[in-house]
Amino acid sequence: MKKMMFIFIAIIIVLCLSILLSKYSFNRKVAKEIDLLSREGREANTKIFHLSDLKELPEPVQKYFRHVLKDGQDHIKFVRLKQEGKFRMKDNQPWLPITAEQYFTTQRPAFLWKVYLKMNPLVWIEGRDMYHRGKGEMLIKALSIVNVVDAYGKEMDISSLLRFLAEAPWFPTVLLPNDYIKWEEIDSHSARVFIEDAGYSASGIFTFNESGEIVKFESNDRFMEVNGKYLRETWSGYFGNYREINGIKIPTEGEVEWNLPDKDLPYAKLEIIDIQYDVFSKF
Repeated sequence: MKKMMFIFIAIIIVLCLSILLSKYSFNRKVAKEIDLLSREGREANTKIFHLSDLKELPEPVQKYFRHVLKDGQDHIKFVRLKQEGKFRMKDNQPWLPITAEQYFTTQRPAFLWKVYLKMNPLVWIEGRDMYHRGKGEMLIKALSIVNVVDAYGKEMDISSLLRFLAEAPWFPTVLLPNDYIKWEEIDSHSARVFIEDAGYSASGIFTFNESGEIVKFESNDRFMEVNGKYLRETWSGYFGNYREINGIKIPTEGEVEWNLPDKDLPYAKLEIIDIQYDVFSKF
């Protein structure tokens, strides 16, 4: 009996040490990646927004920028934010609380999203979703040690680039005309936006309300993983609760869903609880 107890305690100790070492390694890797984005943001060129920059844009896009920006504002080079919300991996699973940090650079599209999801008092999931220099990768670990998802490749690259575009209303100066963003007129309440990077391209439609705020993004250029295969499906995001932060109006609440032929699959509901521009450090 004593021998069995000793073996059990030894197994628990080894497991705890493995979790601690794996968590340390993961956090160290993510910290280095955040430092890389921070350095690139710090070294980015400084630009200033002028109302004259809008003259070639579709009418609803001009109205949007006049609503959310002020003439003479600096373009945002680096973003860091914190989120809280709910997430579920499948439509038949319960919603679970998550917390997340996210970092963006804008001279060239790049982001890192670090997320923590608690399934119950003894089981948690943490992950990192990243896009940098044309490469997207999603790494999700259970108990900080078991890889649940390690996704990369062309489909992930395009999907991650599209995610950067969809989340741009949080740092709207990146949607001004630049080397990788182009706009196309649709009607008085919507416009298509195109993004290009590292030989990849993607596009989506932003929908604007009467005030000029972006309230929806929709695209057919994101890939959904189904039984080990990547399928191009319709993907939508919804924005709300605009607030003025550092002189810029941004949405602080959002929801994301897949729009399949037979049903919609909402899977994330997030709220920004803190956002800072051009502060080149980690939280």
